[in-house]
Amino acid sequence: MGANVGNVKQNLLRAQDELEKRDIRITNRSRIYKTKPWGDNKQPDYLNVALEVESDYAPSELLIVLKDIETCIGRKRNRRRWGPRKIDIDILFYGNQVIISKDLIIPHKEFFNRPFAMKLLAEIAPDFIPPHSDKCLKEHLNGADGEGLEIYCD
Repeated sequence: MGANVGNVKQNLLRAQDELEKRDIRITNRSRIYKTKPWGDNKQPDYLNVALEVESDYAPSELLIVLKDIETCIGRKRNRRRWGPRKIDIDILFYGNQVIISKDLIIPHKEFFNRPFAMKLLAEIAPDFIPPHSDKCLKEHLNGADGEGLEIYCD
């Protein structure tokens, strides 16, 4: 999850509360990191956190729930890609499933292009081996650029 508009830390905490209200159990979480914007860098820095969750939702159902939470917190959808937002909740992985549909691609198609995402996820699941990979997350981090990434809080 990430946010860079409004009360950013509160947006992340509220999103976590909303997940649990919808029977999405948080089983592990990274520290909150401050990160530089990705894509469009003419905007405020982000706060990001990675969560490991358990859910009875199918991937497509989970996506609908996550988009509902984003709307509930005040995210406005527009055509500006990588723009500022009150909350952004992505599904990076869903176990070892590979899903390619019109609305959902898992693993997240930009995951390995975003060192900050790898760092956050490796913090909570260092030995996870992503689909289509023969290396665990901590191995993927070897040599990855950590510039623009700093711990915000535990």
